[in-house]
Amino acid sequence: MPVRSRGISLFFLGVASIVTGAGCATRAQVEKVQRDQRELRALVADQNVAIEALRRKLDILRQEVADVRGSRGGSVPANVQQRLAELDARLTALEQARALGTAPPAPGAVAPAQPGEAVAGVPSTMPTPPRVLTPFEAALAKEEAALSGKSGEGEFREALALIRQGQCAQATARLREFIRKNPNSDLADNAQYWIGACYFNQKEYPKAVTELTEVMLRYRKGDKAPAALLMLADAFAATGETTDAKLVLQKILTEYPRTEEAEQARQKLQTLGN
Repeated sequence: MPVRSRGISLFFLGVASIVTGAGCATRAQVEKVQRDQRELRALVADQNVAIEALRRKLDILRQEVADVRGSRGGSVPANVQQRLAELDARLTALEQARALGTAPPAPGAVAPAQPGEAVAGVPSTMPTPPRVLTPFEAALAKEEAALSGKSGEGEFREALALIRQGQCAQATARLREFIRKNPNSDLADNAQYWIGACYFNQKEYPKAVTELTEVMLRYRKGDKAPAALLMLADAFAATGETTDAKLVLQKILTEYPRTEEAEQARQKLQTLGN
């Protein structure tokens, strides 16, 4: 029996049983069943229209997905993927409702497939949106990208990997050893900065203050000096030493006015009440 007629046939059987059932049926009962039958026919007709409309939308959207995959090498925008999932879930719900002879769920009542889950007609390997990096992770990634070709790159990169893994004790030991072996390296100030940054990320603020201050004492003209001061100010602020934090931020504006850190220092001063 075709799926679309299953619910209606159940009503036909109901009518037959009432009309032929030992004269027990009343006219009201027969009329009620007939009325229900008409309502079901109208419901199925409406569902058929909705299903066909959704199918057309899905066909159009799937073609758009195919075009995007062809032009971008497989990368599909998250909003397109989400819309496709919603339409597919809605179509499935309508088809199930039609098969059962029930009213369809309201739009939005069906949870769409999550990113990365299979959607009819679309490969299940569609990429999920990348996780957004924290500022600390972004700074690590930027540091790693700038290492290429520098002396001592391998040792330094290994230490950064330990920081990324949250192994601060091992990382700082590696970085101290790097500074001891390469005191004149262009990366010496970077190593000292990341010792302080590692402690800062672990919320060990007193240690962070000590190590970041060391950057200023030993590598005042290095390219990590402004960043060290900015993090030093954050460490002071985190421990409630607002006055010291403001003094450090002012120092950035005075000594490194044309840096990216200077702009951040201005914003932080406004937040701290100048």
